[in-house]
Amino acid sequence: MEFLTNGPVDPGVILPLLAAVVLIELTPGPNMGWLALVSLSQGRTAGLAAVAGITLGLTLWMLAAAFGLTEIVLAWPALYQAIRWAGVGFLFWLAWEAWKGEGGPARPAPQTRDRRRALFLRGLTVNLLNPKAALFYIALLPGFMRQDYGPALPRR
Repeated sequence: MEFLTNGPVDPGVILPLLAAVVLIELTPGPNMGWLALVSLSQGRTAGLAAVAGITLGLTLWMLAAAFGLTEIVLAWPALYQAIRWAGVGFLFWLAWEAWKGEGGPARPAPQTRDRRRALFLRGLTVNLLNPKAALFYIALLPGFMRQDYGPALPRR
């Protein structure tokens, strides 16, 4: 329990932080829609491969925020807009791919390992270009941190 009282998050804002996390996670976004589509159409193993890619993407956003990406985005808002529009473009590309019928009768279905790797990489890309994940980690999360705690990661 010492971590809760001496940690980077003020104990007085834990409940609002948890409420924000629940609200963000319950709000449908590109990850949720894509994961539902993959899991329903290709099965549990494919869905888990996609989840692993998305989880790595979230971890990378968290590390970027811990290393100060928030300051960069605040100083240069065009970076956030670039991430946002790259995400929009990637979603359009995914829609185009689905519309033209990837894996149809003209093309053989990829092997299971190759398919899982492709879904993992696609999940990673979808998450890295997900403006909701970027907004959470680089804008919302630092607002719940103690101002006097210092940097999230020690500087050397």
